Amino acid sequence: MTQLLLAHGVGSRGTLPLPLWQFAWAAIAALVLSFVALGALWRTPKLNDARGRAVPGTAGLMLVGTWLLRAIGLAIYGITISAALFGTDIGGEAVNIAPVSIYVMVWVAVPVASAVFGNIWSALNPFATIGLLFPERRTATPPGHHWVAVGTMFGFLFLELVHPSGDSPRILGYAMVVYTAIMLAGMAKFGRVWLDRADGFAIVFSAISAIAPFTTGDDGALRVRRPLAGLRDVTVLPGTTMLILTVLGGTSFDGFSESPIFTDIIGRPSGWSAVVPLTVGLVVMIGIAAVLYWSGSQATATVTKIGHDEAADLFAPALVPIVWAYAVAHYAQLLVDQSQSFWFRLSNPYGRFDEAGAPTTNWFGAADGEVNLNLIDVDVVAWIQALSIVVGHVLAVLYAHDLAVSRFSARDATRSQQTMLFVMVLYSVAGLWLLFAA
Repeated sequence: MTQLLLAHGVGSRGTLPLPLWQFAWAAIAALVLSFVALGALWRTPKLNDARGRAVPGTAGLMLVGTWLLRAIGLAIYGITISAALFGTDIGGEAVNIAPVSIYVMVWVAVPVASAVFGNIWSALNPFATIGLLFPERRTATPPGHHWVAVGTMFGFLFLELVHPSGDSPRILGYAMVVYTAIMLAGMAKFGRVWLDRADGFAIVFSAISAIAPFTTGDDGALRVRRPLAGLRDVTVLPGTTMLILTVLGGTSFDGFSESPIFTDIIGRPSGWSAVVPLTVGLVVMIGIAAVLYWSGSQATATVTKIGHDEAADLFAPALVPIVWAYAVAHYAQLLVDQSQSFWFRLSNPYGRFDEAGAPTTNWFGAADGEVNLNLIDVDVVAWIQALSIVVGHVLAVLYAHDLAVSRFSARDATRSQQTMLFVMVLYSVAGLWLLFAA
């Protein structure tokens, strides 16, 4: 199968001085010790202030920055879709800008940065900018769920991980046209609120940004808060939990599909003959992530005497640090390498060259640039990848505990998370195995 290199960023060229079993035991110890320490020392909620503290005099600066990001996002969107539809139909990081723009800069760079700087996608998102032409709400009642977003996100993962021509700029261009039509039609009927229901990227990136210590207040000023505190404000509707689990399972499948076990199971089919086994694998990995989480939620519901669905939705934001950690772990090396390629391709976005091999356009004088594969030491990147999985799961345990002590008695709060701790251990060990095996 001719699959895009950019879509598979799992693993690293670096090495770790510890074998998998030692790193796995260290991860388990970190999770268990964190859980015990939280139960003994963290008796009251500390992450319930999602608004944080305003930084005086920043409203004007934030407004300028927002409109600058809006302009950049709209320009990159226009360049990407036009290059995908009318540029050279050759995939890969060395020619058309579309694959790098979508698979690296949007799918990897935005969520990684959002966990640090806040919801930058709310400004970069071209549909949010176009949406300013529409009212916030129309008379038609918008859907009260995120199931449309689940469908659009699964469609993207299918294109990235399954479709035999997922690296084709033309295929990506057609997909962008379809996605744009869905967003515009929804806003025309329901208003801008449609994006909060159906735009899977916006919903997922917004949830990841809730990890960040920075946010923007209603007055437009920058606000500083405790990391993870923003997760209290994540909107959970029917389908939200499944959306998060779909992303988590999809990223896990990206790693599993590169492992020797998977190739031993399905062999090495190519083209359309690989679509069925890859689709089954993707669905199974999402299903495994969901079954594990809902099993933990059932145990939480039993202890706390609340409904199972209520427990699953209540603690769904705790999965967000894991989603972010998996993005860092699976795509860190890809981001380091191919973010450079994005800049080179931006100078010649249509990927056209003359007979002598020179780029026909060179807007920023960087079209002849080459990726520096040693920009960051590969062993450092490998450590970042492995440690991010451990840190992500520890943060998930920490937030879940804080939420539990805010809702239940101290005794029930600790007991309610015991099974979920086991789920986190399984997630962590599986994530490390996928990283080491790829």
